[in-house]
Amino acid sequence: MQMYNGRYHRNFRWILLINSFLYLLCSISFANDTPAADRALNYYDRHLIDISNLREFTEGSMVGDAMIHRGAMFEETTKWKMTLFQMIRADSRHHQARSAFQLSFLGVPDDEILAVWKPDYIDSIEDPRTRAAFRFVDELATLPGRVTAGSHANLRAHFVDRQIAELIELISFNAANAVHDNILPIPTDQQTLEWAHSKLASVGWSAAKNVASSSDEQRAALFAGELMEAARQEILDGWDRQDLSAPSPRFSRDWLNSVTGYGIPRVTMDSDRDGVEDPFDDFPLDHSRWAAPGRWESNLPGDDVLPFDGAAYDVPYYFAPEARPADVPFSDRINFDTEWTRQTAMGTSRIEGYFAAGDRALPMKFLWQTFVTYQLASGCVHCQVHGTRWLYEFLETEASDGVVGDEALRDIYDLFDIERSDRFSPAELAALRFARDAGPLPTRTTAAHIEELRRYYADREIQELMMVVIAGARLAAGQQGNVTVTDRTSMAWALRALPPIGWRPGDHLGLPQEQRRLFMSEVEPTMAGIVMSGAELDFASEWVGKHVPLAVDRDDDGVEDAFDGFPDDPTRWEDTDRDGIEDGADSDIDGDGLSNELEAQARTFPYKADSDGDGILDPDELRDRSDPLDPRSF
Repeated sequence: MQMYNGRYHRNFRWILLINSFLYLLCSISFANDTPAADRALNYYDRHLIDISNLREFTEGSMVGDAMIHRGAMFEETTKWKMTLFQMIRADSRHHQARSAFQLSFLGVPDDEILAVWKPDYIDSIEDPRTRAAFRFVDELATLPGRVTAGSHANLRAHFVDRQIAELIELISFNAANAVHDNILPIPTDQQTLEWAHSKLASVGWSAAKNVASSSDEQRAALFAGELMEAARQEILDGWDRQDLSAPSPRFSRDWLNSVTGYGIPRVTMDSDRDGVEDPFDDFPLDHSRWAAPGRWESNLPGDDVLPFDGAAYDVPYYFAPEARPADVPFSDRINFDTEWTRQTAMGTSRIEGYFAAGDRALPMKFLWQTFVTYQLASGCVHCQVHGTRWLYEFLETEASDGVVGDEALRDIYDLFDIERSDRFSPAELAALRFARDAGPLPTRTTAAHIEELRRYYADREIQELMMVVIAGARLAAGQQGNVTVTDRTSMAWALRALPPIGWRPGDHLGLPQEQRRLFMSEVEPTMAGIVMSGAELDFASEWVGKHVPLAVDRDDDGVEDAFDGFPDDPTRWEDTDRDGIEDGADSDIDGDGLSNELEAQARTFPYKADSDGDGILDPDELRDRSDPLDPRSF
C-alpha cells in the first residue's frame, strides 16, 4: 500500500502534538466547556425524531436491556445499583430516575438508593467482591475509559471470566442508554418525574432537559417495574433456547409504543429495498429515492436559532493512547469478549446488523465516516481499527477503477481533524460534529447540534445518525472494558495505514490466542458457506468466534447450565471447579491444587486454574519457575 506522505503528514503531526498539549488543559472540564447559550437552548419536537424510528434496532436494544438486567451471576438488585451508579457518573438524568425507580420496585429502601449518590459510595461497600465490581464500573462509566491490566487482575481475583463478561455487557448496554439520553434527552413520563422529584430531591436530582415541552413529546411510561418484567417474560416464553440457530429473541407485543406512546408505525416493510421503511419512504416503489423535495423543511429551526458555532466546539478529540505498564500483564482477554450468553450474542448481532444492511436514508460510506469520528472521540481503539478498515474496504469496493490508495486514506485522515478539512460539505460537517461531540461521556452535545442537523436532514436521517452513535457507545464501552485484542488482519492494516498521522494501538496488540478469528466483513460469508454446505448454522458462535453454549437454564436462575455449578437449584450457582462445594466454602475454588491462601500469596487468580490462559495450569508454572500471570512465560 502506498502511503500518503508530504506536507499533509507533517502538518498533521504538529496538530496532534498541539492537540495533546491542549488536552491536558481542557480534559478536566471536557463535558462542560460548551457555550452557555447552547446549554440553555431547549429541545423541541423530539418525538418527531423518535417517530422516525428504526424499529428493528430499537427493539433489539430493548431486548438486550431487559435481558442483561435479569438476575444471573450478578443479582438483579446489584445490577440496578451498578446501573444507577453508572448513570450518575454519565450524567443521564432520565436513567438515574429509571434505575432508582426500579430499585424501589425491587424493594430496596430509599436510604439505600440515595446512598449511591454519595462521593464515597464505593469505599462504603463492605463486600470486597462487590466493591471490586463497582470500581470497574467507575472506570468505564465515563468515556474514554480507564481500564488497565490491573483492572482485569483485580476482577479476576474475585470473579470467573463468565461473570466478568456479564459485568462488561451490563456496562455496555448502560453506556448506550446513557448516550441516547445525553444526545437527545428523553422526555420522562409524568409518573416517574413525580416519583423522582419526591424521592430524589435530597441528593440534588433534577429533571433538567428531560421535561417535555409538549404533551406530544412526553413518554407514556417507563421501561421498568412491572412493564419490564412482563416484556422480559415474553422474551423467555417465546424463545427456543435449545435451538442453535434460533432467531434473536423478540417481542410479540408492541412494547416500543407502550413505552413511548408515540404511535410509531409497526410496519417495517421496505418494498423497494432501499433501506428506508415504507412508512417513511415518499417513494416506496423507487429504489433510487425516498425523500420528496423539502421533506425536512417542516421542522427547520426557527429564525431566532443561531447557526452552529463551530469554533466554540473546536477542541481535540483524538488522543493517541499509550500502552500502559502494569504489575500484571494482560492475558486471555478473549474470554471477556466471548463468554457471552447466547441471547446477548444474538441480540448484539441484531443491533450491529444495522451497519451491515447497506445504504439506508444515509449512504453507507457516510454512516461509517460518522462511526469512525465518534470512536476517535470515545477512545475505543479497537473500534477505530475496525471502523477505518471497514471504511477503506467500502471505498475500495466503490472505486470505479478498482484503485483507492491515497484518496481513501485522505478520506480517513481528514476524520481526525474535521474542522481543518475542506472535504466535507456543511451538511456532512454538521453530522460529523454531532458524532465527535457525542464521543466523550458525558457528551458535549446540546440542542444546538440537533438544530444544526435539522437545517440539512429529515428526522428519519437524524434518527440514523443517532443509531450510529448509540450502537457505537455500546461497542466503545464493551471493547474498552475488554481491552480487546483486535484480529490480526485488521490490526496489520491499521499499523500500516494509520501511524503516519500519529495513531497508536495502545494496549490492543496481544497474543494470537487472544484474537478473534474473523473481521466483521468475513463473518457473513463464513455463515453463508455453512448454510450452503447443508450444515446446521450456529449463528451465535459464528458471530462471537468461539463456542457459545446453549441457553438452557433448567432452574431458571438466569445462569445457563453450562456455567451453573448447581443447574437444578435456583438459589445458588457458584461452584467454579464443579466439585459440589460452593465457592464460598471451598478451600480451592478453581480446583487446581493450590489453596486459595496459596493463590493469594502467589497473586494468582483463585477463580481461574490457568491464570494467564496459556494452557499450563498455575501449579505447573510455579513448579517450573515460570510466571503464571504472564502468557509469554511458560
